[in-house]
Amino acid sequence: MRFHLTYEGPLPSTQSDPRGRQTDPRAVYKHNIRRQFHTQMKRLWETTRFLSETQIYVDRSFRLGGLPDDGAYFGSPGEQGPMAEVLANENEKFGYRFVPLVTKDNALKCHLDILFLRPDEPGHVLKSGDIDNRLKTLVDGLRLPQSETEMTGIPKPADNENPFYCLLEDDSLISGISVETDMLLDEDARDDANKVRLVIAVEIKPYHVTMNNLSFA
Repeated sequence: MRFHLTYEGPLPSTQSDPRGRQTDPRAVYKHNIRRQFHTQMKRLWETTRFLSETQIYVDRSFRLGGLPDDGAYFGSPGEQGPMAEVLANENEKFGYRFVPLVTKDNALKCHLDILFLRPDEPGHVLKSGDIDNRLKTLVDGLRLPQSETEMTGIPKPADNENPFYCLLEDDSLISGISVETDMLLDEDARDDANKVRLVIAVEIKPYHVTMNNLSFA
């Protein structure tokens, strides 16, 4: 499965993850990134037939090929529901119901191929600051928040953010990232070193094929 996501706005660097219960100083930036991707991921789920129509087991043990505690089952193995709703109920936290597309349960990984436009002249990768640390901010905006510190100061979800769609369950599911940088020519970007425009080609593949991820193969 292959599609494109875009992002336009500030992309400050993330030097390190917050420790313990420290507040994440980039939490608002990351969630604003997450919100831009939410609208695009929501559209992807609505327009991709196997995402919008697939029913999956409500009980994760059935989806993973397990059996109930009392042994073998007969007939229908369990209740099913729309994939997005089942995932949203499983990932309800911090006042949000998140729907990740790339998950460990589905044995999926993704590769990101990024066109990274920023105000610096072409080739000035080092002068532009820490591209890697800015990519860290981006990746955090593509995945589910992992702790309450990442949601500090974040408002409740809007009506069109329930459920809230994300690309990744966890950033460990990224198999690789390639980046091409170039100059952002917008006049209003001259005085804002943090402003970027990104075009992200996302390629999703199973790392082992199961009945649950055949549509991605």
